[in-house]
Amino acid sequence: MPKKNVIKKSAMVPTALIAGGAGFIGSHLCEALLSRGARVIVLDNFNTGKEIHINHLLQNPNFALYNVDINTGLPPEIESVDYIFHLAGLEEYLYSKESVNLNSLLTNALGTKNLLDLAQRSQAKFLLVSSIDVYEGRMSQLELEEYFGSTKIDENKYMLTEAKRYAEALVWEYYKKNDTDLRIVRLPEIFGPRMDLSASGSLGMFLKDLIEHRDITVYGEGSNKEYYLYITDAISGILKTLFGDKSKGNIYSLVWNVPTTVLQLAYVVKSVADREVNIVFKNNTSKDNYRPNPKIPDSFNLRQLGWEPRMDIKDGIVKSLEYFGYKPNAHSFKPAELIEKKTSITQELPKEETGEIFTLQDVKEPEKEIAVPVLHEISEPAPPAGPSEPVQSIQSAPVTAENPYGNLQSFHTGQPEIAVKQKQKIKLLNFGKLFSVKVLSIFGVLFSAMLIFFALPGVQTYFYTRASMNSMSALATSAGQLDSAGVRSNARSSYQNLVKAKNSFANLKWFFLVSGKQSQFESMDKLYSSLAYFSKSGYQMAETIEPFENLWEVVRPDTAEELDPASFESVKSNVDQAKNTFQLALADFKQVNIQDLPVQVREKAVEYQKVLDITSKGLDMAAPVLSSFPNILGADESKKYMILFQNSNEIRPTGGFIGSYGLLTFEKGKIKDLLIDDIYNPDGQIELRNINVAPPEQIKEFLNEERLYIRNANWDPDFPVSANTISDLYFKVTGESLDGVIAVDLYFVQNILKATGPIFLTAYNEEINAENLYERAEFHSEFNYENGSDSKRSFLTVLGSKLLEKIFSLSREQLPQLFTEMGYALNDRHLLITLANDPLNALLEEQHWNGGVVDTTSDYLYVVNANVGGTKANYYVKNKMNYHVKSLTRDGLLRGVLVLEYVHTGTDDAWPGGPYENYVRVLTQEGSKLTGATLKVNDGEEKDVLNEIRVSTLSKYNVFGTSFTLNPTEKITLTIEYDLPAAFTLTKEQKEYALYWQKQSGTHHDEYEFSFDVPFGFEISTTTEGLVREDGTLKSIGSLNEDKKFYAKLQ
Repeated sequence: MPKKNVIKKSAMVPTALIAGGAGFIGSHLCEALLSRGARVIVLDNFNTGKEIHINHLLQNPNFALYNVDINTGLPPEIESVDYIFHLAGLEEYLYSKESVNLNSLLTNALGTKNLLDLAQRSQAKFLLVSSIDVYEGRMSQLELEEYFGSTKIDENKYMLTEAKRYAEALVWEYYKKNDTDLRIVRLPEIFGPRMDLSASGSLGMFLKDLIEHRDITVYGEGSNKEYYLYITDAISGILKTLFGDKSKGNIYSLVWNVPTTVLQLAYVVKSVADREVNIVFKNNTSKDNYRPNPKIPDSFNLRQLGWEPRMDIKDGIVKSLEYFGYKPNAHSFKPAELIEKKTSITQELPKEETGEIFTLQDVKEPEKEIAVPVLHEISEPAPPAGPSEPVQSIQSAPVTAENPYGNLQSFHTGQPEIAVKQKQKIKLLNFGKLFSVKVLSIFGVLFSAMLIFFALPGVQTYFYTRASMNSMSALATSAGQLDSAGVRSNARSSYQNLVKAKNSFANLKWFFLVSGKQSQFESMDKLYSSLAYFSKSGYQMAETIEPFENLWEVVRPDTAEELDPASFESVKSNVDQAKNTFQLALADFKQVNIQDLPVQVREKAVEYQKVLDITSKGLDMAAPVLSSFPNILGADESKKYMILFQNSNEIRPTGGFIGSYGLLTFEKGKIKDLLIDDIYNPDGQIELRNINVAPPEQIKEFLNEERLYIRNANWDPDFPVSANTISDLYFKVTGESLDGVIAVDLYFVQNILKATGPIFLTAYNEEINAENLYERAEFHSEFNYENGSDSKRSFLTVLGSKLLEKIFSLSREQLPQLFTEMGYALNDRHLLITLANDPLNALLEEQHWNGGVVDTTSDYLYVVNANVGGTKANYYVKNKMNYHVKSLTRDGLLRGVLVLEYVHTGTDDAWPGGPYENYVRVLTQEGSKLTGATLKVNDGEEKDVLNEIRVSTLSKYNVFGTSFTLNPTEKITLTIEYDLPAAFTLTKEQKEYALYWQKQSGTHHDEYEFSFDVPFGFEISTTTEGLVREDGTLKSIGSLNEDKKFYAKLQ
């Protein structure tokens, strides 16, 4: 929903209203005004405006958005504003001449009048954005049927020309009769980031050809001419016009001196292509493609405005292509062997503009009316405001990459600086009358002693500690950014400051001994020692970062960087040194009693303990990663990995239905090839080649398929087993072996988008995010989809390339967040990795990152759901699991009661929702015995389904499986009871209980509740963190976002 912050007019900050502010041009204007502290109100009905253009502005407190049609009136909350920019209906006029409607025509009539009336009431400055096409016109002298021309294009174009002329006439009428503060800007075709390639004439068509790897097509001779203007030049001109001192009543045409022909434009686009591109000429057989050359607009008054375009058309095209993910002269994902040497190009920054565009008039204290900030030259400084109303200051902004709009002023407030001089009087004291020299000397000695033995060491300890903590924080940032030099520098600084802090603290030992707090001193001393060793190990680990430091550049196929396998081997000795030093840090910290530490230090010590645990695991992983990484990247031979895109809205055992897949090939450390395709293409080959692999019985029964396809081959919840099945099927189809299989789900994409931001696909003119990813993929493939069509492959290729490109273009500052999100995805089972014949598999299994069924001797629970109905109903289904362990007999035998609750929040059977047909399997420890099962729909009677439960085995575990159909608005409760293995029976000798609860991949925020009833005669001794004691029962409640481990020791 649009954000509706009501912004009242303020004398301190100017308020600007932009009609059509969600459009291509309007959104850039919003950014320019907000970046300088102005308040901005946007009115848009989103006929041509897009939410993606302004979503990033919604959190700005100075921004308000109203989804309204200005033809029917303005929001009553808006009583008055300072400035009005009328861009509504502009982009329909400039870019969508094929889809003109009555609403766009009324916008130039009723909408314009409503805005003019607001300007009149508010005494606001008003600017109408029009088009240079108003110089042209055509009308029939004989009949209404062809009043504006014989073709649809001509009819729309010239009809809109008259509409814009009418809007200009209204503005002229208000100016003439009411002396309203008005001006008009006429624009040519605007291009740049966010432009709509499908509706931007020849330029949009050429850019789209380039992005989609087609030759550039020119219709006719290419002699038609057009004026083009880059978006930042357009915004600069608009702002200068509104805020100019002498712009009232004037019209400005923002154009270059000379128009560009279609053929010239085609060759400019060709010159920035990343490959060999041909210009193909086709006969212009349609009258709709005819457009007369534009008339030369009047531009004599641009000098008086002080505006001229800064961005030439070629540079603007380059920047536009870069925004759309296309790298001019450096195609991001072509094979490495096709890369040519490139000469470095130095781009000269535009010259800094001199002179101010606008300033604010003095702001005085309002009496009865609110003072409106008029933009004129400052004649004399404004009087300083009180503390509650700081005076507004203006700052000039030079032209930079961050500020492309030029020397615009900033609206912001600041406190006045008041210099105060105080006269000091020196009063001479008669020390002879007050103190004796001897007493004063003794006091001085005592004070100096206190300073030397207590105050000074304390102050030094504090400041050295603060300095070391700052360095350690910077060290963590540098490590996340793969900055070995930064790690080395910050680790050295942290170590040196900690040693100094430890030495200063040692000077306070006497105080702790005197006060009887020796244990507190020893704990603090060991903490300083542990931190120092930790910093030293960080310094030693800096060398191990170096092989990964430039890895981002190495793997990219468009760079000349090469992988050096020897660099990974050479730093292994540093890992051993770092591990040895780290062990000293661990040993010292074990001697720290956290309860002896000052209260304000305890929390930090607990955090440090967690960091030690994480670092310990990281150091254990360092050696195998360094050994395997060159091999994984194909240092010696080419490596091919399959990426499975699993749709978790249609849950399957390993995360979701496999609708698409990718093939990623590495050779000599670089990406050699990336192919993303629809899963039905290789599956079609299975049928064509009559490859018969028997499917699991449930696939055959519920999906009516007699053979196994790749899309259903992830039926085994043990991902390495499913991955092996998929690899075998792929080999049967292609004869190619895979070196690994990687699976991701929607939540993984969502995690990555937190680091990269949303992806906008130019070819499809829409934003792709985690929520709409698979729905849009299905839309582009299934709508009029035919076997053999490239539609889905094209969509996913563009999407995959764009996602990889965004990842590889991340700055060093963004890498920590990317690595953090990937770490979450691995721990939460949204990213699964299994490799073929690589030693790193042992590490992946140990960390539970391979998606395998966990091997444990404790009680075990793994609930695996599988949607076998072909719908995306899991988007609407909420799951809740309750596992209760109790002992009902004197012999201490434990019984598990598992209650699974499914609630369908959907309201109808419409696709992609509809009924949820589920086959659920419950994996329990070997030796478990099923004793009962019931199923209840809504609040009805429980049905005994014990005989419907299928008992089987998977890996070493027992499996209880059954199926049901959950309709929209319904709730189903499935209860399964079973006796735990006899080995878990609680006796005088066996007093421990442990549970490993494994999370299913592809699930997120499923609610869980675990409870353990302490048997009669036993008491709780120790438990794991997170278990709460309630009247003889241990409980844990939360979301099952990762595997859970529980332990209780009784006595």
